[in-house]
Amino acid sequence: MKIPSAVHRRFLFVVVPMAPWVFGTAASAYAILPGLMMSKAPGLEIAMSGLLCVIALGCGVGAQRLAGRFDDPGSARGVGLALAVTVVGMVLAAVAVGLDSLAWVVVAAAALGAAYGLLLVGGLREIQRIAGPDDLAGLTAVYYSLTYIGFFIPAVLALVGAWLPYTVMFVIGAVLALISFSIVALSWRRHLP
Repeated sequence: MKIPSAVHRRFLFVVVPMAPWVFGTAASAYAILPGLMMSKAPGLEIAMSGLLCVIALGCGVGAQRLAGRFDDPGSARGVGLALAVTVVGMVLAAVAVGLDSLAWVVVAAAALGAAYGLLLVGGLREIQRIAGPDDLAGLTAVYYSLTYIGFFIPAVLALVGAWLPYTVMFVIGAVLALISFSIVALSWRRHLP
């Protein structure tokens, strides 16, 4: 089945660069950070992991409720804001891991969770604008397929972790999120459906 809007320039230059970050931010908050902080909560590892998951997903749900306020049909403002929060979340994660601080990890998980919520809604709103009436289901499926790439981030970081410290990897993540933001910014008001 062909999905014509999957090659729409707005999809390629606004949605594709942000989509993997949807679950990449969430997975970083509730899969990577808890594992790195286990030594900070001896005997409470599972509770701490659950707490970070609740914080990340709770902030994600809260951000989803606010995302509509930032959406603008004439620009990529919603996606741009979401990627800016992603950059901040990655920087906070690098700081948290560098300081080996549970308090900073909580802040980073909250920021990454908020980024997840803003990204998810921002992407879906772009999909609704881009897709034609017969193309919405297909383009939504393509979008979600791209978002699921983010679930591979913990596995990739675990493999690379043998050579690079997590602090450096989170800084690299911040740089990659900034590059994604730059790509979106170049198409801020371009290629509107």
